[in-house]
Amino acid sequence: MHFTKEVSPIYHFLKEYAAKFGGRLHMPGHKGLADFYPEPYRSILPYDITEIQGADALYEAEGIIGQSEEVAARCYGVKVTCFSAGGSTLSIQAMVAMASGITKRILAVRNSHIAFVNACALTGVEPVWLFPPYDRETGLCLPATAGEISAALDQNPDIKAVYLTSPDYYGVTCDIQKIAEAVHCHGAILLVDNAHGAHLRFGKTDTHPMTLGADICCDSSHKTLPVLTGGGYLHSNLDIPKEDLKAKMALFGSTSPSYLILASLDLCNQYLVERATEDFSALAALVHETEILLRNRGVTLLKRKTDVSKITIDCHGFGYQDVSVAAALRANGVEPEYVGGGKIVLMPSPFNGKNDFSRVLSAFDSLLPLPPIPYPDCAFAPRRVMGIREAIFAPSEQVAVESSVGRIAAESKVTCPPAIPIVTAGEFIRETEKNLLKNSGILSVKVVK
Repeated sequence: MHFTKEVSPIYHFLKEYAAKFGGRLHMPGHKGLADFYPEPYRSILPYDITEIQGADALYEAEGIIGQSEEVAARCYGVKVTCFSAGGSTLSIQAMVAMASGITKRILAVRNSHIAFVNACALTGVEPVWLFPPYDRETGLCLPATAGEISAALDQNPDIKAVYLTSPDYYGVTCDIQKIAEAVHCHGAILLVDNAHGAHLRFGKTDTHPMTLGADICCDSSHKTLPVLTGGGYLHSNLDIPKEDLKAKMALFGSTSPSYLILASLDLCNQYLVERATEDFSALAALVHETEILLRNRGVTLLKRKTDVSKITIDCHGFGYQDVSVAAALRANGVEPEYVGGGKIVLMPSPFNGKNDFSRVLSAFDSLLPLPPIPYPDCAFAPRRVMGIREAIFAPSEQVAVESSVGRIAAESKVTCPPAIPIVTAGEFIRETEKNLLKNSGILSVKVVK
């Protein structure tokens, strides 16, 4: 692939600066040549710089970073794209901070990542939780619907922002188009955690949330695109200046963003322009073929899964504990993305070769289907009695989960991954929450004194 200066200006600046070298009397301390570093680190040190002259500034991007962001925005068909060197967490914080200017409460689907809960605590915004129905057949909640969101907004007319996660950790997507229409009919805006869906713009069909009507969303580009860990996007179609979004990101982001991460986002522009659509179309075909072969072996897969970057195995569905299936995969040289809750999530990308998929299939050659293992009935809807921010900063004490019933949580406890809250700060802990915490291996929790 030929990387052009017009599409990848950050990379070309770093390359030219490394060639000039000269006296680096600026950060970082390795000066581009710390010879005690082993490879491959020694080779990348010359490209690890700070915001020197000509390198632009991430939160006041008017040069090479701004130019690269404009290329990314055109790739995604949006008004504004801002780069993040702090993953989707930074973008989520910025989205919530932006929404705090128009609403004091956000309607949020409960499968929200802990980053959203923490952003609410930092900004003083309160989430009003929507709990979709629990599906005991799969052990997961159903995706939120436009009807459920519309009804919740009817009951809470003061809410002017809705936050949801799509696709979720298991590859299940919501009907963003219908939800966006319902949200906009109520005079509200739609914020989407699209951390796992940076690739959805590319392929045979464009199903990216921004295409389908979201007003603002985050992408963790490092999850499914060829980007270094920590690289992400904040996309916006709102009628607010890019400078305002950057200012919100600056509230939470490091003043020393990694130029190695920024350069990987910059280089990814060329991939998006030249190869992404073809690659993800091919990946979809390969994943579909693999899923057919898995089902032929009696393997149960999550039926609602629609994301081509996920193969979600329902271990309980074909009679196995998740750890047993994970052991078989690892014995065949496959490391899963996630193992837990009776599920295994495999996360392929176009950079996985066919041999990787063959290894997955081989792992199931000796696993014959057994009677399904039932999922427990764990539907829950905790009751909030204090604000998140109020509870987090209230005097607290650490207690055993066994002794937490009847107390108010002073912190948010999540399953990790996928970092979905079991209980959030300010919620009343009942027997149901206690059991869920214990089943997730959480033995203690902070509670309000």
